[in-house]
Amino acid sequence: MAFSSEPSPTDLELWDRVENEPPGTFKILTAVGAGVEAYIQQHLKNYAELQSRITHGANAGCFIEVISIRLQVIDFWLRIYFANQRATNYDRRREFGALVSQCHALGLSDDVTSRLLAFNRTRIDAIHGYVVGTTDYQKLEQAAAVADSLLRDVVVFVVSNSGTVVTDRAQLFAAPGAMVVHVEGFCRDVRSGVRY
Repeated sequence: MAFSSEPSPTDLELWDRVENEPPGTFKILTAVGAGVEAYIQQHLKNYAELQSRITHGANAGCFIEVISIRLQVIDFWLRIYFANQRATNYDRRREFGALVSQCHALGLSDDVTSRLLAFNRTRIDAIHGYVVGTTDYQKLEQAAAVADSLLRDVVVFVVSNSGTVVTDRAQLFAAPGAMVVHVEGFCRDVRSGVRY
């Protein structure tokens, strides 16, 4: 596959918008260390179908799948936050609760942190408790609903509070998983359900 050194029309449009819209409109979020680098093509394919998978699971009443996918999306965005906030030589923990604590130490709000930790306990109790009988499927539906609003709040927090503001095309770079986002538009799409 040959790559062109010439910018595409999409590149030119992005450059123009980055350089002509007010500072803070666009950010670049790195994903180095988030775990997507080696699998970028499959990551992008899976990322594109997340919304349809979540919707299908919810419509079919498959709440364990909905909870699991939403947890994975939250985990991904916490990894993005960690990658953009961390100090040098600070390794990311893989366990969800430990990652939440690390992100809290890097500035994740007390409110979001406490909600994430409460959701994690609920998720563990709901999923593991279903088979042994300490819960019923109705509680799984409630956990899936909690995960929906929490996912949106986590993504909006990460996009609003991490990354690097870009105002010049020279600041844009291609790196596996790196995202250039229009902050207001991206957050609006997340809040309204267009994304996730």
